[in-house]
This record gives sequence, C-alpha cells and structure tokens, in this order.
Amino acid sequence: MNNYKFLKQKAFEKVERFEKRLQETVSQGWKINSFASDHGSLIVMLERDR
Repeated sequence: MNNYKFLKQKAFEKVERFEKRLQETVSQGWKINSFASDHGSLIVMLERDR
C-alpha cells in the first residue's frame, strides 16, 4: 500500500524555496506522482511505499 502527500507552494513563496522543500521531501524517499498549477502556485502529489 502507498502513502500519498501533497506539497503546495505557499503564498508569496519563491520558486527556489519551494524547489528546496521539494528536494528535501524527495530525499526522504517520496516520489513525484503528478503536479499541477493553481492560480500560479504549484501543487505536487508525492507517493511512497509504506
């Protein structure tokens, strides 16, 4: 079974800072499943095995 997590870019957060948070999460074993944009903010769906 998989665990899922959503990572959303915070209001007024620079893309570089969001990328850093995303890299930190991926280094913990999460894999990017999909991504989208919502009014200029990025949303990433991550998954990993339990």
